[in-house]
This record gives sequence, structure tokens and C-alpha cells, in this order.
Amino acid sequence: MTRSSRWERATDTPLLALGIAFLIAYATPIIAPEISPGWHLFLEWIEIGTWAAFAVDFVVRVSLAEDRRAFVRTHILDLLAVALPLFRPLRALRVVSVVILSTRRLSKVLKNRVMTYVGITAVSVWFIAGLAVTDAERNATGANILTVWDGWWWSFITMATVGFGDHFPVTTDGRLVAVGLVVTGIALIGTITAYIASWFASAGREAEEAIKVELGVNEDKLDALTIEIGELKALVARLAGQPLPAPPTAD
Repeated sequence: MTRSSRWERATDTPLLALGIAFLIAYATPIIAPEISPGWHLFLEWIEIGTWAAFAVDFVVRVSLAEDRRAFVRTHILDLLAVALPLFRPLRALRVVSVVILSTRRLSKVLKNRVMTYVGITAVSVWFIAGLAVTDAERNATGANILTVWDGWWWSFITMATVGFGDHFPVTTDGRLVAVGLVVTGIALIGTITAYIASWFASAGREAEEAIKVELGVNEDKLDALTIEIGELKALVARLAGQPLPAPPTAD
């Protein structure tokens, strides 16, 4: 096992916990805006501390990588989670990045990695987008997304590319969230569709192989039975060519 692999194994659980803490710290002030300034400050420090932990993790993994440039090119999401500043317009994108990274670490230890990763990512994007659009819209003039429940409903129908039109963003930040959500929704739906199609194709191939194996077994049995019948016919023919034994005589 390489040093990079050992580091990732050692940090999987702590960073997963930090990812959850980061999501809670981001969501709480939006769901409960009436919390005290002290709690606001505490939650902001949690966000900063989590960002610092992911930054340290990324720097360490880059330093342990054999090809550092290739590592950075293949870990763009990790780089975004670290490089994006903490100011408001990109906070939601940072949260999505952190949650997806945490999900990827969780999916490594589960059997069905693809569907676990896609499923948790879809729920996380829906949840975070609803929070982000609520945060952007609730105090805007002419806004119709006023509560977090409005935001989650809008996020669901937008992500599903349905869009009833009963709720829609009026701010620039809200519309940026909408663009990202539509693109993400299309990508996730395509991924799920491709996975389901692949699953059916794989199941069909397995069934075909099982039928072929069963037919092969049946053919072997039929061949053995044919040989046995031939042997029985030869035995009957030999017995038919022999004279019948004389009946016993009484003394």
C-alpha cells in the first residue's frame, strides 16, 4: 500500500464527519435564521475549520502523489473545495464539493458504489440547492421563495426538469443556482438511466450464460443416456441370438 493510500484510509472517517459538520453549519442559519449572533459565529468557525482540514488533506495528498500534476488534473473537485473562497455567492458550491467528496469516501467501503454515490449526491444537491436559493431569495423584492420549504420544493421540481412555475428565483444568485441545478439534474438522470440500462444488460447476459450452462449439462446427460440405450440394445441383441435354456426335467 502506498503512502497516499494509507493517508486516505486514515482520514476517510474524520473527513466524512467533518463533511457532515460542514453541511450542518451551512444549513442551520438558513433553516433557523432567528438563532443568536453567537451561534452564527460558532457555525462560521466550523465552516472555516472544516475548509482548513480539507485544504490540509489536499496539500498532503498532492505531496504524497507520485505525479503531482496528474493528481491535480484528476482531482478537480478536491481542488474546488479548497480553492473556492468563503464569500456568499460560492458558499453553496463549496458545500456541494465537500459533501460529494465525503460521499465518495463513504462509497469506497460499500458494495454498490455507483448507486450509493449517485443517490447520496442527488439528495445532497437537492437539499443544498434548496437552502442556497432560499438564502438568496427570502429577503429579495418580489421574491416568491420565502421559506426553506419553498426552496426545497423548487429545488425538487427544477432538478427533475419539470418546473411547474409556481416558484422561481428573481435574484442573480438564485438564477445561478437554478442553472447549476438543471445541469446537475440532467447529468444525474442520465447517469441513473445509464446505470439501470447497464444493470438490465448485465442481468440479461448472466441469464443467457446460465441457460447456456444448463443446456450444456442437459446435452451431456442426453449423450450419456444415448450411450446407455445403445449398450442396452447391443445387450438385447446378443441375448436374442442365444438359444433359450432347456426347461428342467423331472427325475
